[in-house]
Amino acid sequence: MSSRKTGEKAIFVPRADIYLGRLKANFLGLSGQVGNAKVLAVVKADGYGHGLVPVSKALAEAGVFGFGVAVLQEGLALRKAGLQPMILHMGRFNPLSLDTYLQENIRLSLHSLDDIQALVAHHKTTGSEYIAHLKIDTGMTRLGIPYESAVEALEELKRHPFIHLEGIWTHLATADEADQSYLRYQLVRFTQFVHMVRKLHIDVEFFHAANSSALVQDETSHFNMVRPGLLLYGVRPSEHVKPDFEVLPVMDLKAPLVKVQAIKRGIPVGYGKTYNATEDTTTGLLQIGYADGIPVALSNKGLVLIGDSTYPIIGRVSMDLCNIDLGEDVHAIGTEALVWGLADDDRLRVEHQARLAGTIPYELLVRVGSRVERNYVED
Repeated sequence: MSSRKTGEKAIFVPRADIYLGRLKANFLGLSGQVGNAKVLAVVKADGYGHGLVPVSKALAEAGVFGFGVAVLQEGLALRKAGLQPMILHMGRFNPLSLDTYLQENIRLSLHSLDDIQALVAHHKTTGSEYIAHLKIDTGMTRLGIPYESAVEALEELKRHPFIHLEGIWTHLATADEADQSYLRYQLVRFTQFVHMVRKLHIDVEFFHAANSSALVQDETSHFNMVRPGLLLYGVRPSEHVKPDFEVLPVMDLKAPLVKVQAIKRGIPVGYGKTYNATEDTTTGLLQIGYADGIPVALSNKGLVLIGDSTYPIIGRVSMDLCNIDLGEDVHAIGTEALVWGLADDDRLRVEHQARLAGTIPYELLVRVGSRVERNYVED
């Protein structure tokens, strides 16, 4: 049964079982691919929908070096939970929050000359010292010092010894694609910059470029630190990324069957009558919808697993519910359906469901809603 009891009431809720043992196994498999490079686990967006603090604690137990976050609040939540590994805020910092970064020992990323000047101005009034990582834009055209201005940024930093440049990094735009030419272009640019920094005898401890895809696709991207995200959670970024280790989905998303109904041929199902029964059949109604992370784009496309059998999603996925076609099979109310996760049938992996929905697995994972009950399993 996928219901839980509160008092005398049985409450049907969708549930995400998060297998922390699988997470640790993915971390260890990945670590074995990168030699002596440190692993900075990317845990932004609530640990890709898996739960920021629980997955970070599990990774710390497994020996991760540090964590990458997208916003300051994520770093503060990790410190509040008692986690002590390095935390790098990979996004843009607000100068008004600099005291907080210092108090909580959260590393800053420098993305512009203005960021450097913000530290200079803060130092003039506080006398503080800073630990920072300089991001170089080698071709993503998003955050980061433009490649053409990188030397100027280094020269500016050399004038301010109170800014300790602990790391230099970049982000790769096409590492998950079959054509690796642009990946190589970015890596050549970054490697040239790394060599220049070393020739100038600038004391930088970490150089990092590799996301999940790059660390699998090109070992020259490893340098001495890598930043895996999606692979840690057991999901391949694309069909072109083929790790040498087994990748175990960490999340099993499940939903309870709350109604079973026999319908006749020709009966419409759901909003907009997008599906009409092609024959007499039995439908099952699952307590899960787009408010819980199942995209409307899986309407009349997605699959779920009950026992050893798969069943198609029929009709339009609604906010709270979706229908499946059970055919002649009989299942009791409360029976659990696997929407995505670990199964012998690869069609139940979130990667496949994302392809059916015309999106990427990242989006499906981070959209798993707050009312989906998270159940953490130490297996």
